Amino acid sequence: MTTLDTLYQRGFDQSCRIGKAIKVRCSQCAALVINGIACHEIGCPNAFPYDCWQCGCELVQRKHQVCASCAESYEENENDR
Repeated sequence: MTTLDTLYQRGFDQSCRIGKAIKVRCSQCAALVINGIACHEIGCPNAFPYDCWQCGCELVQRKHQVCASCAESYEENENDR
């Protein structure tokens, strides 16, 4: 897993790579890095991941409700009908 993947999982959904540097950003707050640790503002909805209601793995945002793998299997089941 890359550093960007880890940041996306921790809710820094607008993070990007610029050359060799990584810009830490969040769509819901003014994210910052303190002593090498990416931080959200207090109260940011992206700060704490939520669990997938089907398999229990962590999600980034509450609005998704299911992880990518559960969403894919759901879509496959819908297409089979």
